[in-house]
Amino acid sequence: MSKIKPPAWCEHAIPTQRGWEDPNSGEVYKSGGFSQSQINEFYGKTEAPQMLTEAPANNVALEKMTKVQLESLGRQHGVELDRRKNKKSLVATMKGLLNE
Repeated sequence: MSKIKPPAWCEHAIPTQRGWEDPNSGEVYKSGGFSQSQINEFYGKTEAPQMLTEAPANNVALEKMTKVQLESLGRQHGVELDRRKNKKSLVATMKGLLNE
C-alpha cells in the first residue's frame, strides 16, 4: 500500500474511517473512509502479531495440558468437553478430534 497524504489545502487533517477530519472539531473535510490498516500506516504503527490458535503439533502435549486447557482447545475446534470427566477421556476425545 502507498502511504496516504492529506489534501494540500488541509494539511493538518487526520485520516479516519469517515474520511479526512479536523483533529479538533471532528469536521469531515473530505469524505471517503480509510481502512484501519491505512490509518495505522499514516501514524507509523505496525500491526501486532496475531496469536495462533492451532492444535499442538504432536499429541504428546495433550497429556501435559490441564483440563481447562483441553476444554479451551476443544472449543476452538467446535467441541464442548465436559470437565467432569477424567483427564484421560478428555485427552482421548481430543486425539480423536485432531486425527480426523
